[in-house]
Amino acid sequence: MRKVAALASAISCLVAFACAPPPALREYAYPAWGFAASFRAPPKETDTPASPDGKSAHTFLVEGGAGGRDNLVYVIDGSSSTKSDDQALTDAPGALAKSVGGTLGPITYASSGTVMGREFLLNRHGRPASKVRIFVAGKHLYEVISQSPLGPDDSETAEFLASFRLLAAR
Repeated sequence: MRKVAALASAISCLVAFACAPPPALREYAYPAWGFAASFRAPPKETDTPASPDGKSAHTFLVEGGAGGRDNLVYVIDGSSSTKSDDQALTDAPGALAKSVGGTLGPITYASSGTVMGREFLLNRHGRPASKVRIFVAGKHLYEVISQSPLGPDDSETAEFLASFRLLAAR
């Protein structure tokens, strides 16, 4: 009988732990790159310098996820680009889709504060659709991407995308 009671107690502890709410979102700010976004755990940061030949721009990636979800902000330094902000914003969805072998869903408008951007679905074979928002500000192109096994309408996706904000000019 004691073994049964101990086993029942252990199972109830596991169930309680498994059902515990996920950790709260916490904002992480990156003033040097002009943005902030919220993640459930400290995100991984990858800073990639521009190539010496100028073919690759300086980029910064912040990525985190849990429960099969992947949330990231990818920033491209466009200070050496000759494109206007409008042209960069127009070209970015197609360039992103091409770089990952994906296709685009309908493109709509999105905003971060007073900065207008675009929002769209990015579809890749064998993966859940990602919801993407892109913005151009301060000669940086921001790609804010969320992918969830529950699909692009997952509340976690909406919460992450809404957490992204551009910081005051540097």
